[in-house]
Amino acid sequence: MTQPVFEQRWDRARKEMQQRGLDALLVGDKYNYWYFTGHLSREFDKKMRPMLFLLTRSASPALIVYGQAEAALKRTCPGNILHTYEDVPFPPELLIQALADMELHSSRIGMEFGENERLGLSYNHFLQVREALPDCQFQDAGELLRQLRLIKAPDEIELIRQACQISLQGWKKTLSQLRPGLTNQEIARILSAELCSAGSDFDVAGHVTVGNGVAGETGYQPGQVLWCDFGATFNGYQADLSRRAVFDPVSDPQLEMHRCISSILRAQIEAIGPGKRASDCARVVSDKLQSHGYPPLGPKKRVGHGLGLSPGEPPSLSLADDTILQPGMILTPEPRFFLDSGERVHLEEVVVVTEEGCEQLTEGAETLEIIS
Repeated sequence: MTQPVFEQRWDRARKEMQQRGLDALLVGDKYNYWYFTGHLSREFDKKMRPMLFLLTRSASPALIVYGQAEAALKRTCPGNILHTYEDVPFPPELLIQALADMELHSSRIGMEFGENERLGLSYNHFLQVREALPDCQFQDAGELLRQLRLIKAPDEIELIRQACQISLQGWKKTLSQLRPGLTNQEIARILSAELCSAGSDFDVAGHVTVGNGVAGETGYQPGQVLWCDFGATFNGYQADLSRRAVFDPVSDPQLEMHRCISSILRAQIEAIGPGKRASDCARVVSDKLQSHGYPPLGPKKRVGHGLGLSPGEPPSLSLADDTILQPGMILTPEPRFFLDSGERVHLEEVVVVTEEGCEQLTEGAETLEIIS
């Protein structure tokens, strides 16, 4: 993505900051940092070298980062103020100095205190900053960040579309290699390799989960069902879908079970559109489950979620989430139920909310693949 893309994000953040009376925004969670900088650093997984992004209402952003990140940041996020440190341990005084340099020593600063946010800075380091700047007010910016990332810009939608296509290609290639006797772990390795071969990022993890809960630990046998939940990443943006297949021969009850879950998925996708609530989409699933003789959804059980840089973002398609759907939201409708045997029956697609309803970014879950 280009520099103007990030400048647009900064401008949107500044408008939100002004509405909430914030003088600055300080983030260090990897997904928020990635969103504002495009710098997909793996340092976040180590936790020892915090990477922080500091935005004010008017000045150029400042970054407090590990020194070896400087060259990458000059490519993805040029022209900003850089404060670098040599190595561990992280020096909180560098952040204190950056705040003072930007005349924020007596300001209202939004941070990642929200329900779905996590501080990229250790709590002890935060306490040191707060003690050094007693006139600063550190406030929750969770809702601000949620609003910024909830609706995807066209460039984000295209990146997720690419991640979805890579995922579908990887699944197709994997199917051609499957045979009885393979275990869940062996299939997961094949699928992971095919996702990378199809173009998934290798330094930003996607995900692969294989196993329906009752089969595959000791090798699949003819007539057993395979379930896979997986997603590639592309430039950091995630896909998330799930598929079912049967090692030949397939039985009539298995075909009927797949028709059942497919009908529930189809009803959920048809319920997605602008102005609908996330809870409306979950209620459709709950009603359909009951009509097929399965228990209704629990009050907080979700059957889908948002998607973006993180594989699980707001909103939740649950009875507890009344978020109003808007064009540009990426969702993963994923109804599921369990058989008496413990087998998971679960399908998942990726859609983007449009002005008219929704567009599927993935297709094919309603086909029960037969593995010869």
